[in-house]
Amino acid sequence: MPRLITSLIFTFTIFGISQTGIHGQTNSTTIVPKGPVVLDLPASTRSMAMGNAFQLADPTSDVLFYNPSLLSGPTTFEMARQTFGDNSSLTQMSAKTEWWKGSIGIGIQSLTYADDFNYSLPSIVTQSEYELFQDGRNRISESVATAGYSMSLAGIDWGISTKAIEQGAGGYRNQSFAFDFGGSGQLGIFTFGLAHQNLGRKLRIGNSQMTLKNRTTLGAAFNDWILGPLDVGGSAALSKNSDGSITQSIGGEISWWPVVGRTFTARFGVRNNEQEFRSAVLTFGMAFRGDAFGLDYASNEIEGAGHSHRLSISWRQ
Repeated sequence: MPRLITSLIFTFTIFGISQTGIHGQTNSTTIVPKGPVVLDLPASTRSMAMGNAFQLADPTSDVLFYNPSLLSGPTTFEMARQTFGDNSSLTQMSAKTEWWKGSIGIGIQSLTYADDFNYSLPSIVTQSEYELFQDGRNRISESVATAGYSMSLAGIDWGISTKAIEQGAGGYRNQSFAFDFGGSGQLGIFTFGLAHQNLGRKLRIGNSQMTLKNRTTLGAAFNDWILGPLDVGGSAALSKNSDGSITQSIGGEISWWPVVGRTFTARFGVRNNEQEFRSAVLTFGMAFRGDAFGLDYASNEIEGAGHSHRLSISWRQ
């Protein structure tokens, strides 16, 4: 596993170096809505199936994209791909392990989608999750590289992460940087977490600029509540977004293990944001755990847009 972590750190470093030649325009005059959309999408297959309420009581490496204070625990690695109809897709990779009296995590997200824009007038492209299902003449790319660290202090887990954010459209690219902060703790069977994300400078292309859509999220979760032959878990989250909208997320999971080390899980949830969706988004998913190996699937349908599917594989030490 140390070789795997070293390889991922090398990949993250190369990503950062490849962006050093990208420079933003300083004479920005047009302000576009907050974004980019890659920062607003579900960043975990398990969470997506549970209404995008992250399972704080049993965090995997993709917790880096929700609350960096929960990076402690076993070494894990995960790769995922999500599709939005036929026109857009998200690829993601993350890993975490213990390091230097705490824990570190690294991750990469890469989103591509279609849109119509004017090549002769370089500018920021804005997109919502709803619009990812639409077709367009041109391809847009958004990517995020994230590195985080967490440690325990005074009985509370604290974490911080930094991310490099890039958008590319019509041969024009620009990069911004942001930070996430988080804290978490346990009270009885529940794990609570509070995080503030995407605190950073504007993203600029040409004469346009985009303010990062930051948010503050309060979450709670429980896991492994035994109910006969089943294990039951649940999670809930409430997010206040910088555009003034509120996102509510809640989900549950039921696991059954016919043989020790072989676990089957069903998940369900709902998420809602009245400014983004016509109606609440129902989610579901399933998973299989075989010793250290995991396979997860999630799906949801956004009314008026289409179905989104996500599949991931994971390894846990």
